[in-house]
Amino acid sequence: GNEVEVKAQAYNELSAEVLTQRIQEEHERAVKIDDKTSKFTLGLSVSLSVLAAASSSFVKFIPESSYASNVSIICGIASIYMLLAGITALGALKTLPTYGYGTHHLMNINKDGVSYLSEALYAQERMNIIRQLRNESAYQSLRNGFVMLLVALIISVILLSNVNEKPKLQNTLPSPVTLKESPSGTREKADNKPIQQWLQH
Repeated sequence: GNEVEVKAQAYNELSAEVLTQRIQEEHERAVKIDDKTSKFTLGLSVSLSVLAAASSSFVKFIPESSYASNVSIICGIASIYMLLAGITALGALKTLPTYGYGTHHLMNINKDGVSYLSEALYAQERMNIIRQLRNESAYQSLRNGFVMLLVALIISVILLSNVNEKPKLQNTLPSPVTLKESPSGTREKADNKPIQQWLQH
């Protein structure tokens, strides 16, 4: 369109050979970016498997409290981030427009020369920027999902450690006074002197 024509005018200072080489480089860069982005689908499947196993473990072992519900919420947020990363990565399978190739490309070179090559190079660079932003978006979403999952894991470990420490604290408390039946039928305190003497030894 007119915007491409205006912004591509700065490229008119380059020769046709240089413009053709630059277009070829942008084509190769587009393939690399799409290949890198599509690999996020593999990372997504692995991360979702880990998330499912971790979520079931968290809910099963952590004690019931307000923090337990927070762990479930955090796991839900993590799954949303990972799904967004997967949706973005699957977008790499969709073919974006490619400029500077084909039969019409050769015909336009003979017709307009450097002017056409400048527009094709600018348009291809713009498509590659979209590819790069899509790749970065998928990476950020997947990273955020793992961070949220790590937070849930830390909270769960803290809760489980607190539960394991409570019995130890209870064992340090003094034992209750035992009562024994007297011949008259009333309860009296048991004689704990033998126990005390044993502790002193």
